[in-house]
Amino acid sequence: MATTYRLTEHVHYWTKHVLLNNIVQPEQFVEIGEALAKELGIANGQQVKVSSKRGYIKAVALVTKRIRPLTIEGKTVHQVGIPIHWGFTGLTKPGFLANALTPSVGDGNIQTPEFKSFLVKVEKA
Repeated sequence: MATTYRLTEHVHYWTKHVLLNNIVQPEQFVEIGEALAKELGIANGQQVKVSSKRGYIKAVALVTKRIRPLTIEGKTVHQVGIPIHWGFTGLTKPGFLANALTPSVGDGNIQTPEFKSFLVKVEKA
């Protein structure tokens, strides 16, 4: 399962063109909990591929204690976090659009919807 979110260092996509913001957050990443990373053999800083029925992205794994597994009806469910700020142009290293993964259902009044959760597969790139 995945969720998208914003970073304090970036305001949507346009701050990718501001040098100081990009010194702090220079590259696209996927936040992965320690338990899932261990289960998949993924190390911090390693390239990963995250895919859904809609598409895929490749990014650096940020292994963290911040995202913990959930227990739902007695089953362990892992979640990954995907910041929405990357694309193919800007001062940051080029990245993939998080919306390549998200469900196609959206609100016509917004440019880039943020999704609370959707299904993905995480693997080493």
